[in-house]
Amino acid sequence: MDLALLVTSIALGLTVAAPIGPMSLLCINRTLHVGRANGLVFGAGIAAADCTYAALASFGLVGLSNVLADAGQWLKILGAFLLIYLGVGLVRGRRHLGAPGPIRNSGLGAFASAYGLTLANPPTILFFAGVFASVATLSSGIQSVTFSAGVFAGSMLWWAVLTLFVTKSARALTAGAMAWIGRVSGLVLIGFACYGLFSVFRGVYYWD
Repeated sequence: MDLALLVTSIALGLTVAAPIGPMSLLCINRTLHVGRANGLVFGAGIAAADCTYAALASFGLVGLSNVLADAGQWLKILGAFLLIYLGVGLVRGRRHLGAPGPIRNSGLGAFASAYGLTLANPPTILFFAGVFASVATLSSGIQSVTFSAGVFAGSMLWWAVLTLFVTKSARALTAGAMAWIGRVSGLVLIGFACYGLFSVFRGVYYWD
């Protein structure tokens, strides 16, 4: 195994996962209101999407990546409306704390929603489009697998640390404080979504 490539790809996974954005806020709220295990599975869905884009880069599937990049505007619109829906739910205090029945609280639901939202995130598409040139020197399938696995490991490491930190911090929070965290997070998510929609329409109509 190429140790240098593995370390580099782990660092890349950390780099793409660490910035605080909509997915981080969703992971934090799931961890607070549903539990660390659910938050960790949600993070795994994000890491799997990062790994998917890394695999597209490392295996040279440029055609498919270009299709995804070209669909960026539509994906951004879809992702924005999903974020608005989730943000409104947080603002209204819908924490989904009931019985294990709702799929949104199940491991499968957490993983699938995180995976889909991350795939629909244009910045993620552009980030991994930018690494195509840097991984063009990968000459074997083993190197490509190493690169993709490293990205997943680095991203997953971030979500493991984040959910652990949130779980430890939650012990000092009252129910009221957790509720306000949810409401503020919901407003921030709606803000991210509105900015995304504005950027789409600004590009279409060439607003100054």
